[in-house]
Amino acid sequence: MLANFLLPNALVFISSAAADSPSGNLQRTATDSPQDLVVPGAKPITDPAAIKAKLDNITIYGRYNDTGEDWIEYHLSDGRSAYWEKGCTYPGKWWIDNGQVCYAYPNYRNNAPNCFIMFVRPDGGVQFVSIFDNGQAYLASSSVKMTTGNDAHLPVGGISPCVGV
Repeated sequence: MLANFLLPNALVFISSAAADSPSGNLQRTATDSPQDLVVPGAKPITDPAAIKAKLDNITIYGRYNDTGEDWIEYHLSDGRSAYWEKGCTYPGKWWIDNGQVCYAYPNYRNNAPNCFIMFVRPDGGVQFVSIFDNGQAYLASSSVKMTTGNDAHLPVGGISPCVGV
């Protein structure tokens, strides 16, 4: 059975964590140097084995840098994923391509892949930097919390009845 999945417990956590946002600003600033966008000491992780080790069986509670909106994403070790935002969960997939972590969801943005350079902060959290078509980088989002397993209970598989932007 497919349904719209609302996660009230996750919303409570994320709302209470807003003050702890590592990004600190809610703007989209583009630069030629991705390292300039992340917190001091954050390291880019581009080795496929290191990316996989960081994301396998992990739920990331995150926040978009430009809007301040919250999201949740669960990563299975077999490449499946579940992404939640605005009351909807989108089952999809994640993979590694050219040193970046990529995501695609059938009912979200026409299944268009979104790829990011993943930086790991000194506190162990992650920040995702995207590259515009013109080559400039911008900080897309940052983790607020990361947990082992699917503690947000996001459904995996199937197709969401939600239609994303």
